[in-house]
Formats: sequence, C-alpha cells, structure tokens
Amino acid sequence: MIEWLDFVLRPTFAIASVVYILLAVHVARSSPQHANSVIAFFLLLIGALVAGAGFSYGTDDPNIYGIGRVLALFSSGFLPVAFYVVYREYTDGPPHALVIALLSVIPIATTLLALTNSMHGMIWTATVTETGLYFTDVSEHSWFNRVQAPFMYGLFIYSAIALAGRLPTIALAHRKTVLLLLGCAILPFGVSVGNIYLNMGPKDFPFSALSFVVMLPLYAYAAISMRFYEFSPIAYQTLFDHVRDPIFVLDQEERIICVNKSAQELLRGSERELIGRKLWDDFPEARDIVRQASELDLTQTLKLHKDHIYELSVGPLKGPKGQHLGMVVVCRNVTERRQAQSQLADSEHLIRTLIETSSNGILRFARDRNDKNVRFRCVFANRAAETYLDCGTGTLVGMPLDKLTQLNPERLIGHFTGETAGRSALSYETSAEMADGESWLRIVGEPVGDDFSVTLIDITQRKRNEDKMLADALRDPLTSVLNRRGFEKEGNTLIRAHDRGAVLYLDLNHFKTINDRFGHQAGDALLKAFGHRLEFCLRPEDILGRLGGDEFAIVLPGISVDDARHVADRLVQTASEAYIIQGQEIKCTASVGIALMPEHGEELWHLISVADQAMYDAKTEASDDAANDGSAFMGHSGERNQ
Repeated sequence: MIEWLDFVLRPTFAIASVVYILLAVHVARSSPQHANSVIAFFLLLIGALVAGAGFSYGTDDPNIYGIGRVLALFSSGFLPVAFYVVYREYTDGPPHALVIALLSVIPIATTLLALTNSMHGMIWTATVTETGLYFTDVSEHSWFNRVQAPFMYGLFIYSAIALAGRLPTIALAHRKTVLLLLGCAILPFGVSVGNIYLNMGPKDFPFSALSFVVMLPLYAYAAISMRFYEFSPIAYQTLFDHVRDPIFVLDQEERIICVNKSAQELLRGSERELIGRKLWDDFPEARDIVRQASELDLTQTLKLHKDHIYELSVGPLKGPKGQHLGMVVVCRNVTERRQAQSQLADSEHLIRTLIETSSNGILRFARDRNDKNVRFRCVFANRAAETYLDCGTGTLVGMPLDKLTQLNPERLIGHFTGETAGRSALSYETSAEMADGESWLRIVGEPVGDDFSVTLIDITQRKRNEDKMLADALRDPLTSVLNRRGFEKEGNTLIRAHDRGAVLYLDLNHFKTINDRFGHQAGDALLKAFGHRLEFCLRPEDILGRLGGDEFAIVLPGISVDDARHVADRLVQTASEAYIIQGQEIKCTASVGIALMPEHGEELWHLISVADQAMYDAKTEASDDAANDGSAFMGHSGERNQ
C-alpha cells in the first residue's frame, strides 16, 4: 500500500506544483497591479509547498529530504504573511513595508534554520533504525511548537477572521470571490491543524500538501475564470470618503459623529477635530434647517460665506429596528448651477438672436389640423432659410411643405408621417441651380414632439473643395498631368467608349544621366517641361498621364494607325527641341511605343504593356528601322544631342 502511495503521490505532487507555478506566472503576467503580484506570490508559495512534499515524502536520502523540508518550511512560513497582505490589499489597503518586514522575520529565521539543520538539528533529526533512515517530524521540535506554529497559525487565523469580518463592507457583487478565496485557504489550514494538533492521521503523511492538490481545480477556476487577482473591492468607507458632496452624520443631539473628506475640506478641519462638535455653530440658519428634520427628508438652500450656495438634504438616520439614531446631512454646492440658471434665463434673447442671424437656415414644420390636404406647414423660419428658399411670396411661415420643392418634401413627409414614422433624425444632400452656378444644401430633419425641425446647411463650398481634392488626387503634383490612378480611371472610361484608337508609351532617353549631371531639380523641371510639350501636341479628348519617373502614357481615341504614327512623330520631334533649364540648354530625346486598339487588345494595361515593349524595341533598333510592320506594334526613338 505504501509503495503504491509512493508511486502515485510523488508524480501527483510534481504535476500539481508545476500547475501552481504556471498559475502564478499567469497571474503575474495578467496585469501590472500590485495586488496581483501578491496573489502570484501566494500561488508560487503553494507550488513550493507541494513540491517540498514531493521531495520529502517517502525518501530515505537525507539530501533530498532536506530540500523538501526547506521548501515546505519556507513556503508554509511565508504563506500566512502573503495571506495577510492579500487581506489588507482587499480591504484597508496595502500594509506598511515595515510591517511586512517584521512579519517576515520568523519565516526567514525558520528557513535559515532549515538550511543549516545539519549543524544543530533544531528543525528535524535523522535516526538510523532497523527499517532504514527515520526523519523526525517538525512538530516534535521546540522551534516549530513554540515559535513557528504560533506565528503561522495565529497570523492566518487573524487574517481569515478579519477578512470574514469585513465581508459586510465589501460590495455584494464581490463577496462570492472573497468567500471562494477564504474557502480555498481555510480548508488546507484546517487539515494541517487537524493533523498536527488533533492527531488526525500520521504526522509524517503530507496531508496539507495533499489538500492543496485537491484544491487545485478551485484555485485554477479562481485564477482563470473568476480572475480573483483583478478583484479590487470597494469598501463602503472608501465610497463614503470619495463622494464629492460633503456628508455629515449627526447623533440625536446634533453632534457630528462622522464626516467624509469633502466635509472636512468644507469645514477646514480633520475628522478628529470635528467629531463631537455641533454642526455649523457659526451658522444659525443651518442649525434651523437641521432641527426641522424629523422623520421626513428635507431639502433647502443655504447661502454660506458670500459666494457659495449649498443645497442641504437632511434625512433621518435609523437603526436596524427602525429606531431614530440621528440624521444625515448632505451638502451639495449649487453655486454654479444657480449661476447657470440665471445666465440661461438671461440668454433667451441671445439665443433667439443667434437663431435669427445664423448662417444656417432653420425651419419648423407643424401638422395642419385645419386642412386635411396639407400635412405640414412652416411655422417658423429664420432669415437664412428665407434666403435659401426664396419662394417669391416674401415669407415662408404658413407655406405648405409640399410647395418647397428645394427640400425634397416627399422624403421629409415620408420619414415623419405614418404609424411607423421614424423618431430619428434624417439627413441628406440636395442640389439646386442658382444664378451663380450649382448650389448644394444639407437637409437635417429632427423630430420635435409631433412636429419636426429642418436645418439647412450650405455645403456648396465643401462640395467644390471635395471636387478639387478629388481632382488633385488624380493629378501628378510635378507635371500637373494625370497620375497613374487618374490615368487608369479616365483611360479605361475612354477606351470603353470607342471601338478603335491607340495607346502611346513614352520616356526620355538618358534621363538618369541628365539627373546625375544637372541635379534632381533640373530633372524635375525637365519632366515638367516635357509634360507641357506633350499636352500641347494633343487634342482635348486625348488622355495624358505620368506613370512614374520619366514614363508617360497617352490614350488617343478614334484614330487610325497612320494618325497614331503622325502623332508619335510629332511628339518625338517636339521632345527633341532644346530645353532651357536653370539657365542651361539641355537637349533630350524621347522614345515612344504604339499599341493599336482593337488589334493589340481592348484592355488599358494590356495595351500599355504592348506599347512599352514597342518602345523598348525602338530603343534597341536603329532610327531608320524603328518602325515595324504595323501588324503587332511599332516604336519611335530620337537620338539625344547635348
């Protein structure tokens, strides 16, 4: 039986200790909060305790037994300290570092004694018997009985009782987590007490470590599913102190028995200084308000000092059986609210003026109860609305919505009528032809009770800016011709609209050499001048684009092969003329390749690739042989002279 236990328990302890250590690592990496590191240390100590039991149980090797005992004594000594820190973290806040240091004295001393046990035998002794080597239990030695055990069990009992006693101050939603933590800690503690002090089971059997193995699923559930390391309970005292309104708790004789931090700041004194004093002895009006409170809540306004107005809410303080114990006074600073109300009352005329002078048109439409044929009429319109919707009658008020065609009235009526009429806002854009061109308005309809309002926002300039931005996005910033994206968009459209045409692909010969010799600024100026020359040689319906670097492409819709050759010759000739760049004369030639539609394809980029290949062939052939037979593609090239 013992051999079977040895065979099962040691691997079980090893696996459990590894799992506890992994849980500790998981908790430590989950969040940087200080409380989490304590929980991680707590789980690590449990893993060390279980590992220690795995080393020491059933072994007759003094060294292995010593390792297990050191691990067990170290972890069991620091577990109550860690549990105490967890209790403080979850209730009153972390303890002072000096307190932790003092509590760590006995665990450190126990660990040192365990490490040096071979020199003094104060923790355990080894005796050779007929059956083998026998190790005494720690409970048989005075250090454990008189020092370690009282400290360890005493600190744990204190922490557990204190944490259980603080349950009423912990929010209800968090009590389940605290109870689970208590249960996971108390069960192994009870097993240890029963084994050592009540002689329940053999003392050399690792009941405590085995109980932690049994509790492993609960600890894993608490760490992974409930994530109890993230628990940060809000005590009622903390909530009371962090309420922004000053709160005073008075006894039956109107003496202060409790105040929050805001109340201390209001009366410029600490809670210790204020307890026992009469509330606001220097303010008779406040005392009168307090005395009026009996069984009913009372709210009145009180002016303190010269510039501050407080709203006092006074309610009775009752015990668990309904007995009258005093009263609670809550003060709310309403100075800003009163000033805001006064300013709001003074600003009604200003708001009306702002509406009338607003650049946005504002209208309100109401149902016409007298005319069944008219569903809505305009009941208010500011000056801007009159300007936007000039109907020739001089005023919009009284006008049926149906006649205001600029507003797209069917859309407004459809949205704000019927049983399923939407109660949400409606927004859309509409255009109208004005004397100075096309004008755009954004119509925003919003429900107002059974009626609705309409706001007219002039977005003409925004539309023009959007069109300009879109056009700029399709243009090459250097040469002002179409960029690759714009050329692809307009070129595809143009090709689809024509049955025949040509695509030309051009670049400047030896452009890199010019860049290196004259500089990039001169190269950019050359590209810009080259693009302008190309535009000058083309028809209005032709499309010119810069594909990148010194590479340009042209779509010539509706032309024959002879026309395409003629245009290519003209482009090469024009490009070969000398350029004056930065006061210097630069001569540069161009190469051009031609692809015909539909002979070589009907897709833009396929035609460009054919023309690109033609241009490449033109560069490699002599000038007299640059033109091919026209059945596939042809190219043109000029020679550079500087």
